[in-house]
Amino acid sequence: MPASKTHNTKSTGQSAKPNLCADLAGIARSAATGPAFLTHALQTIATAFASPYAALYARRASSVIEQEWHTGPTDPAFWKPTLQAFLTESMSVGNVRATLLNPKRGDTKYALLFTPITDAGGGTIGGIAMVTTCRDQDHAAGRLAALEAATGMISAAVDLVETRRSGSTSAPKQATAHAGGVTTPEELAFSITNNLRNKLGCEQVALGMVHHRRMVVLSISGLDDVSRQSPGVVHLRGAMEECLDADSPLVCQAEQGWDAERMTDGHRLHRQWHGAAKGDAVASIPLKADDKTVAVLSLRRRADQPFKPALLEEVRQRVEPYAPTLLLTRRASRGLLGHAVDTLVETVGRLTRRERHGPKVIAGALVLTLLWFIFGTGVYNLTVPCTVAPRQLRHVSAPNDGVLVATSVIAGDTVRRGDVLAELDRRELEQERAVLRARLAVLEHEQDRARAEESPVEVQLALAQATLTRAQLDIVESKIRRAVIRAPIDGVIVAGDLRPRIGGVLAQGDPMFAVAPHEGWTVELEVPEADADELTDGLTGGFSPYARPEQAQALRINRVRPTAEVPNDKNVFIAEADVDHLPFTWMRPGMEGTAKIHVGERPIWWLVLHRGIDFVRLHLWL
Repeated sequence: MPASKTHNTKSTGQSAKPNLCADLAGIARSAATGPAFLTHALQTIATAFASPYAALYARRASSVIEQEWHTGPTDPAFWKPTLQAFLTESMSVGNVRATLLNPKRGDTKYALLFTPITDAGGGTIGGIAMVTTCRDQDHAAGRLAALEAATGMISAAVDLVETRRSGSTSAPKQATAHAGGVTTPEELAFSITNNLRNKLGCEQVALGMVHHRRMVVLSISGLDDVSRQSPGVVHLRGAMEECLDADSPLVCQAEQGWDAERMTDGHRLHRQWHGAAKGDAVASIPLKADDKTVAVLSLRRRADQPFKPALLEEVRQRVEPYAPTLLLTRRASRGLLGHAVDTLVETVGRLTRRERHGPKVIAGALVLTLLWFIFGTGVYNLTVPCTVAPRQLRHVSAPNDGVLVATSVIAGDTVRRGDVLAELDRRELEQERAVLRARLAVLEHEQDRARAEESPVEVQLALAQATLTRAQLDIVESKIRRAVIRAPIDGVIVAGDLRPRIGGVLAQGDPMFAVAPHEGWTVELEVPEADADELTDGLTGGFSPYARPEQAQALRINRVRPTAEVPNDKNVFIAEADVDHLPFTWMRPGMEGTAKIHVGERPIWWLVLHRGIDFVRLHLWL
């Protein structure tokens, strides 16, 4: 509920004015609005009573006004909790009250005073509470009587201020001004129903809007929320729709204040509402905009307060200017879907008018669409994610045990055959080669000496040892050559980054790199289980990489792997496909894209519904 709050903590040194009622009358004449009058009136009364702290609470239509006023040197926070509790308790009682406070020290006595603010019908709509000094109980009672007189004048004056303000503005302008502060039709309807309830003394006022020839109850006075399924709201909505169909005011009450036949005969839903309301008088008034009923106002009063034709006409004239504003706020607050639905309904309504050929055209179009849906066929295209992969890989492993001292490539680099990929430490191998060369020289010298001494046995022994040493030397030479790892083919490094392992020991056979050739690539399609049976060798389609979707290429499936795989936590079947012109210069292994496979012709209804049919079969076991 919207509230208007004014907090003023200024201290004033003004003395009490001699003629408080005259001051309040002057304020009422000059005030522009009810809240402004109450604000000024509170500070005038508090100053006149030399009150250190005063508070006002009033409920006007759909707004709540709460004001505070402080005079004198005392801290308002000292009095606020006590007075607010006193005001709340007194509001629940609704009668004048005075409570004398006995201070623990000091000679000054204080009293808490409360007097209610009433409306024209005598109902309590608020009250004024204040702290004031007093000598004794009799003095407090006298001050309470003075405050009651001032509050009574406020009760009468605030209605005059509101009446003067409403009378100075034409109904359409007033409705437009009122709508300026609301953003939804529910807010505006809430304000209208609660205001009418207070002014007319009704038990209940409700407002509903027409939406696609049905009534939607926007607000019921006294309720913050409308439960559309409650029995009372169901009766109310039925009566509103009956009034919409009749397009005229409908009344059902015990006392026949106008034509009895017009009020009762044939209005079954109003009689049901009348019975559900335990005999209260009920009435509904259609509200029009551009000669079209856009809303219905429903009223309920006690059985001893029947509706008169003049009263209903006055209410209609007062509320009907709000009908265009209700339409405007509803259109402004609806979402994109609501806007589309309303536009569709309006378009269909225009097409189905009698003076148009719309119904025949629409019916023919619907029949043709239905026949096409049942008997037509279309191409079933299966769209799945895919990945570019090399058809074969050349793996490069560590040729022998050794320490990695350098690497010059990582995954993604393009290499040519013979390019250096990495190097192992060769110092121990070179030392071993030097030792073997020296040993071979010694053995050759011993072989010459044995020949000179004509010792055939020693010659053969030296010759065998020299042959063994040469074999060992060849092995070391081979290891030294293989310590420089080179690219086996022209291609792209698709795996391998040894930079973090520089200085570490590699064992013979440890994987180092994977090289893919520039030619012989394939596209791997990830096909869901539900569509795996649709794929066969030889199906064609298209492939669009995410990196360059404009460079789409035709593909053909050459193999579907027989077992499921689980990449990215999804159970799929992998289909391999050849692409006409892969790779491009920018293509890299592992790049992803989308493949569209032309599975074949299928009925239109199957293309539209097969996913839903499969879902129902799986979850409902049909």
